[in-house]
Amino acid sequence: MGSALHLQRIAGEISPEPVCQLFESQVLAKVLTPAEFEFGLGTYDLSRCRYAPGEMILCRRNIEEWVRWRSSIQMLLITVPDDTMLSVAEEMGNGSRELHETPRFEDERIRALVTAAEAEQAAGSPAGRVYADSLGRALAAALLQSRGTLRAPRTYRGGLTPVQLRRVTSFVYEHLHEDLSLLQMAEAAGLSPSYFSQMFRQSAGLAPHQFVLRARVERAKELLVSREARVLDVALACGFQTQQHFARVFRALCKVSPTEFRRRLV
Repeated sequence: MGSALHLQRIAGEISPEPVCQLFESQVLAKVLTPAEFEFGLGTYDLSRCRYAPGEMILCRRNIEEWVRWRSSIQMLLITVPDDTMLSVAEEMGNGSRELHETPRFEDERIRALVTAAEAEQAAGSPAGRVYADSLGRALAAALLQSRGTLRAPRTYRGGLTPVQLRRVTSFVYEHLHEDLSLLQMAEAAGLSPSYFSQMFRQSAGLAPHQFVLRARVERAKELLVSREARVLDVALACGFQTQQHFARVFRALCKVSPTEFRRRLV
């Protein structure tokens, strides 16, 4: 299962009676419009809160909660997969993924990660699955450090061994046509995803998702030499889901479109 976050925009209307909500996974809510609502563990014990756009709420997990909307509201719900929370907690030295929920949550690192996830989704996920997995694990770690029982992130010194780096890069080049994940790359090195991400960056000078994107583009350059290959076929052969996605990433790295790159080869 992937580590990618699930982002969902919801809208609430004024409700005369409390409604029950239950989140089975860990959810972080970002308020998008000015809002006022009441919430609590029972229908007769509700606390009223007012929120400004941008404020965040760390929701309770697996606990029924009652909400009465006092105004219309739009929110962004960011769900962190259970497997990701548990995996990251274990890697950080604590098997518990439980967090101390709070109705008003301030953390600049977490805000930056949420903003990055929003931007990536809005752009059509150009950085790919490896980046999405990395964001999910980074947010899980930040939440555990801020609202869990963990005090400080674990840091690693040194990089991958030459053998590990060769295994990972070979794996990437052999599977560029596939939807590669951070877990697959980590397994090629025989490491946990969080440990692998730090070690790979130290060895390669790039984050895993950046390396994959550059490798896809370099492979695309080789294939574009052939006039017989359609741009769409080149995109799919290099692991891009659509021609538009391919063109956007190619232009960002090469400063020209795939078609223009091919034209300049003549």
